[in-house]
Amino acid sequence: MSFLAPALLFALPLAALPVIIHLIHLHRRRTIQWAAMMFLLMAQQMNRGYSRLRQMLILALRVLAVLTLIFLVSRPLAGGWLGLTGGAPDTVLVLLDRSASMEQQNLATGESKRSSALKKMSQGITDLFGSHTKVVLIDSATNDPTPIENPKALLDIPMTAATDTTADLPAMMQSALDYITVNQLGRTDVWIASDLRQPDWNPSSGRWEALRAAFAKLEAVRFHLIAYPQAAEDNLSVTVDKVARHETSEKAELLLDLRISRHSNHPQPLDLPLQVVVNGTRSTIKATLKDNELVLQGQAVPIDKSTKRGWGRIELPADSNLRDNVFHFVFDQPATPLTVIVSDDPDVYEPMKAVVSSPLEAGHKQEAKVLPVSRAAEIDWDKTALVLWQAPLPAADDILAKQLSNHVANGRSVVFFPPSTISDDASFLGMHWGAWKDIKKAADASAIEWWRASDDLLANTRGGTALPVGELEVLRHREIKGDASPLARLVSGDVLIARAASEQSGGAWFCGTLPGSSHSSLARDGIVFYAMLQRALAEGGKTLGNAQQREAGTHALPGNVVWKSAENPEQIASSFKSGVYATDDRLIALNRPAREDSTILVGDETVKSLFAGLQFQRVDDEVENENHLANEIWRTFLLLMAAALIGEAALCLPSKRDAQRVEAKKEATA
Repeated sequence: MSFLAPALLFALPLAALPVIIHLIHLHRRRTIQWAAMMFLLMAQQMNRGYSRLRQMLILALRVLAVLTLIFLVSRPLAGGWLGLTGGAPDTVLVLLDRSASMEQQNLATGESKRSSALKKMSQGITDLFGSHTKVVLIDSATNDPTPIENPKALLDIPMTAATDTTADLPAMMQSALDYITVNQLGRTDVWIASDLRQPDWNPSSGRWEALRAAFAKLEAVRFHLIAYPQAAEDNLSVTVDKVARHETSEKAELLLDLRISRHSNHPQPLDLPLQVVVNGTRSTIKATLKDNELVLQGQAVPIDKSTKRGWGRIELPADSNLRDNVFHFVFDQPATPLTVIVSDDPDVYEPMKAVVSSPLEAGHKQEAKVLPVSRAAEIDWDKTALVLWQAPLPAADDILAKQLSNHVANGRSVVFFPPSTISDDASFLGMHWGAWKDIKKAADASAIEWWRASDDLLANTRGGTALPVGELEVLRHREIKGDASPLARLVSGDVLIARAASEQSGGAWFCGTLPGSSHSSLARDGIVFYAMLQRALAEGGKTLGNAQQREAGTHALPGNVVWKSAENPEQIASSFKSGVYATDDRLIALNRPAREDSTILVGDETVKSLFAGLQFQRVDDEVENENHLANEIWRTFLLLMAAALIGEAALCLPSKRDAQRVEAKKEATA
């Protein structure tokens, strides 16, 4: 048994109060001998045994009542049959995080966080509720509710298997809310298994506030978080940021930009043999990891000059999480990425065109095309990697809205800039524009107070240097409203740059200001603006050409074609598993999302705030822990206290013989 408020157990000595009061009461009486007393003592001697037993029982019940009261306010937890007294819900919704980071293992047993959570939840639901409760699974890979025959089936069904995907906890919570409301469920328990990675929870998302308000209206819903926050010491992960084929008159080679990371409080130099596989041929690269991150830029891997396209992977030595030890890549003749700028304002599209037309490396081509708003329908979506949209958002029933949505769903990028029109009620992926805000004096220009430097458009450089985002000045901006992940906030608290919280594989961003000097210093300072647009272009360009890099997820592999493993054609392709898949002349490399390598956790206070006002309890578990999950059983102690008080009251009632004596005395005196 454990307690949610163990500090209150220090009040246990108060249970001795009834005994102390009883002893004090005995010493308050004085004994005076007188002649007639001998007859009373003789009569009392005959009933002494029963009287003493009754007094001891009364005293014991009073002590028990105080004890149970203290245990009750300490909020006890228990499993097994005792946990059943917490009450069985009609339905248990299991929200399972199947992301790559949940595959961290205990090397001694081979048990992962995901498999440990499944065993604990399966056994816990069986022990606590038996077969009296309906179980529904919502997994992070699909977000679809799946009824389960019995809790033990959680261990065997494909929907709980390991994946290389990421998790979106707000989306999973929304699926749970929709299932509860559509099916009009009664009392419901929501069990959440997660490793508390911050990118998965996205606590700054506006979706949490709406979810909290909606769940607060459902009084019969309780939340139980089974958390696995422990990070593996010295766990290694590898990513390939870029692959390029380079050929000279003498040789051909692949140039790889590698990033190796680890989580260690006391990093020590570590020699690593990196295994490189290219079209089935294996070689070894020796590297030394001195700190917690190693970046190898332009690492050369020799290939045959006749090899124009192909696939490969980088492998690290085995450690506690095998999912982040491998990264797959493909290569082919590079496609020329096209950026389409939709705007009527030269002060807007001229600096944009200058940025996206300037490639990061010499010898690479990048095309840019400007279209007026009236000709937006002319966009060549098949060749376009990035759309820069400075125009009113298309209406939901407009064909352009559907085309933009498909563009993002196909892994491409779009960045929205605020149009000059004031009345704009349309939205895209749940986001829309608010009112314009002006700062009259340049001296009062608003600065950026916070930005996300860990990932996305404003992330630090590969060398760890931060972008000069805090030096930007904003004179005029437009509010960004809707469900989004903020990337930058002004001193006023307004969101300046945000990414749409969407399940689509591509990226959709909103920038609340324009590059012109009358709005901001984006174009004048240049560095941040260049990095933003180039990164958005690079992300959208991954899905161009016949060799593409994609993140594992629901829409990772385009439909209507049969995809097979490039290394083993008999292997069934899965959009949830990393690997290289081929069909006809196309190659796609699927990998875990980069944010799965983040070790930043959601803080304890932040978790409490996300569930503020809801019935919520949290249990921090470990893979090594074999104990079963527990349920809050304060109702048990409430019933015990009530029984003790009722028993004490019954024993304090006068016996039937005493009542007859009192009645006879009243008649005699009358």
